[in-house]
This record gives sequence, C-alpha cells and structure tokens, in this order.
Amino acid sequence: MSAEHPGEFALIQEFFASGFPDSADTRLGVGDDASLIALPAGYELAQSIDTQVAGIHFPATAPAALIAQRALRCAASDLAAMGAEPQGFHLALTLPAAEHGWLAEFAAGLRDAAQELELALLGGDTTSGPLLVITLQVQGRVPAGQALLRSGARAGDEVWVSDTIGGAALALPQVLADPASFTGLARRYYLPQVHTPLGIALRGVASACMDISDGLLQDAGHIARRSQVSLQLAAELIPTVVARSDSRWLQCLNGGDDYQLLFTAPVSAQRRLNALQQQFSGLTRIGHVTAAGDSPVLLTDHGALLPLPAQGGYQHFH
Repeated sequence: MSAEHPGEFALIQEFFASGFPDSADTRLGVGDDASLIALPAGYELAQSIDTQVAGIHFPATAPAALIAQRALRCAASDLAAMGAEPQGFHLALTLPAAEHGWLAEFAAGLRDAAQELELALLGGDTTSGPLLVITLQVQGRVPAGQALLRSGARAGDEVWVSDTIGGAALALPQVLADPASFTGLARRYYLPQVHTPLGIALRGVASACMDISDGLLQDAGHIARRSQVSLQLAAELIPTVVARSDSRWLQCLNGGDDYQLLFTAPVSAQRRLNALQQQFSGLTRIGHVTAAGDSPVLLTDHGALLPLPAQGGYQHFH
C-alpha cells in the first residue's frame, strides 16, 4: 500500500499486512508500488470497483466490522455476476481520524469477509479526509470467453433470480434507527450473500447476468437495454420477503442492496437449471424475455400489465 505520511506505514503494517488469504496468482501484493498478478493460461481477469461513503451507503455510526463486511461483500458480488472465481482486492480507505479501536474492528471484519470470499488483499491506499470513504477494487479469474455479460439475453429466454429479494430494502428503517442492530432483516443489509458458486455454475447456462444492487426493476432494465430486448416479469412468481398484500411489497422490487443474481437463460437450459435448483434451492423463474418494445421492463399479474413506479431503483444523481 502507498502512504502519504510516515505514520500510515505503521497503520498498514498493524492492520492490513497479515491475516488475509493468499492467492496462487499473486506474484507481489501488499508493500510495493503495485501488485503483480500472473493468471493461468486461458484465463481472463475480471475487475470491478465499488465506492461506499458514510452517510450515503451505510450509517456512519454502524459497527466498523459490519461496515467492512458489507463493503467487501457488495464489491465481490460483481465478480459473482460475471461468473468469476475470486482472486484479490485493493483497498482505498479515507479516514476522518485514525482511531485504533475502530481500525482494529474494521480490519477484523475485512479479514473475516476476505477469508470467506477467498479474496487476497493486494494493496491499496490510506489517506485522511472529512468523511469515511471505502473504495474496493476486486478482481477474479474466468476462463477466456466464458464471462457472464449483461448483453446476451434473447427473445424467448426465461428470466431467473437466485433467491428472495427485498430483505435489505425493508431493513433500512431498522438500520437507520439503530445502526448497531444486527437482528432480523438487518443481517441481509450488512451481510449480503455473495453468490460466487452459482455464478460459476451459470457459465455456459445463463445468456445474461448481473447482480441486483439498485433494485430488481431498475437492474432488469440494464439487462434489457444492453441486450436490446424487453424483460417481462410476473409478479406472482417473484420471491419476496413479504406477501403481495403487504404495503411494502413494491419496495421489495424497487429497493436496492439485495445482491441476488438476476439472469436469463434459454429454454433449452431448463434441465441444467432444474439440476442447479437441487444445489441452489432459491433459484426461481420469474418471467421471460421478449423482443424490444416500448418499455424495457414489463410487470404483469397473471398476464395483466401492472403500472411501474415513476422511478425504479436507487439513483446516485437525480
């Protein structure tokens, strides 16, 4: 990791120089000007970067270990959506103050997440600033030509989701009222499941894939636009944490932070998907792909069109 002031070297050495998993691909990691990665023959490197800002992406007063867990899991979900095997990550950390206790808790949460996700810490940067800002660049390996993209959906494909959605969105009132609370739906917010095994299993099965970070309806639109098709979602099939009769049901479809995988697959893959359901019990077919129409996403109730909200999903800029 690079550092702006001599004192930061001690911070890095104490909190981030050890305790993280190793990667056989890493030739040089923490401690130099850059990391060096040597991929196996026939593999490509998938990379993604994610920034989380205190007070926008998480409560500033949340426990440091949970902030770290959430940050790395959210970033790593992009690798799962590409069907990539985790390789490593870089951390850029902006701190209002270098408080020893907070850093110790943050580093412990980060190590726990990294060990679970099999992501080696490759390097990064630490600096001081007015707000806590966490930027994570994650990367993984995928066989050449087998990465899952958003652009492969075709008319006639079916639309699938990896598991129940809406838990993180409905947890927000609890999380904001009591950032230290870690019961009920708050676990879904702080510890989103990263679907790496499923993403890898979907290579050669899914025609398009992405993770649901900004809401099912909005992210379905991303696949539709990239693939130049429309996605028709059946309300009665979508697995949500509350029933259709609940006033919060639409929030499940419109809220973010689920990090479930949303993917399309041809009907010819049905047998393989049936087999995958034995391993990934939450897999659910929720609609189908049609030729591009006036709207990239349609929501129906037993075939009857339902109105979509004026603005679907989370937006950083309005």
